[in-house]
Amino acid sequence: MSTEKDAPKTSNTQQSEPAQAEQTQNIKMHVSPDLDYCFRDIANIYVGNGDVTLEFGNHHRAMPGNITISNRIVLTTAAAYELQQQLQNVLMQAQQQLQMQMQQKMQQNK
Repeated sequence: MSTEKDAPKTSNTQQSEPAQAEQTQNIKMHVSPDLDYCFRDIANIYVGNGDVTLEFGNHHRAMPGNITISNRIVLTTAAAYELQQQLQNVLMQAQQQLQMQMQQKMQQNK
């Protein structure tokens, strides 16, 4: 998934209310050009009553067997479902693209 850092983004978000499930909102999203990117290789997920907590961290290189949690994000349950759907869609698209590239390489090598 590629993004343009300077351009505002528009996202379609489904309402979580059952009566509003068929409505879609257009939301403009601004991403700061100096937004920090962080590499994380550990993720923990905790589901509570009405919210989902995501923790992200890294293996501690100086002390093997230990991890350091660096970020904690709390989402509503509806937002967590939306995140799950978006991740599933983009990962499926990436897998399909990779398969197509591999097929093209195999055909070129014949």
